[in-house]
Amino acid sequence: IGATGSGKSTIVNLLLRFYDTDKGSIWIDGRRIDTVPYQELRELFGVVFQNDYLMAASMEENIDFFRGLTREEITRAAGHAQAEAFIREKEGRMDAKVAVRGNNLSGGQKQRIMIAMALAAKPRILILDDASSALDYRTDAKLRKELHAHFKDTTRITIAQRISAIQGADHILVLEDGKSIGYGTHQELLANCQEYRLIYELQMGADREVAQA
Repeated sequence: IGATGSGKSTIVNLLLRFYDTDKGSIWIDGRRIDTVPYQELRELFGVVFQNDYLMAASMEENIDFFRGLTREEITRAAGHAQAEAFIREKEGRMDAKVAVRGNNLSGGQKQRIMIAMALAAKPRILILDDASSALDYRTDAKLRKELHAHFKDTTRITIAQRISAIQGADHILVLEDGKSIGYGTHQELLANCQEYRLIYELQMGADREVAQA
């Protein structure tokens, strides 16, 4: 978590080797990632980028994304991503057409399709780069519960603006201007990181106002 431009997405780009570190190194399962072939490295990941896109194709084709997955695998992934319910309401269901860039879907629907796409191949590491920002709080909570129940062996890296999306994480990194200003659990950061505590108080206050309204 951190302000816009603090370096959150840069970490994702380094993990995927869109560019390499100037100094230091990144290791996964005891291997330096710059020694792992690109295809092998990237097959470990399921990624939903902040500004991802959808194809002008069917719901099924978007979730499959040229991987030859079965309808059962695609439907299961849609269920995990909280997308199955709204897909069932579309004429044609999984065969329903998605417009270019998903322009015939709401922001939350597009995000859920992209999350289903990332989950469909059962990744070892799941990266969600502000991937639930358009979801309402109830759907977001259901998604997190589903991921916890069915992807326990998947390492999850979540970049978010909402503390509610990350407060249950094992480790939370707070960034500011490309530097770490806090690291720990939710409770540890509330006690030891002023910036994190400020974000929490501002967001929780806003949530209370919404609930009262």
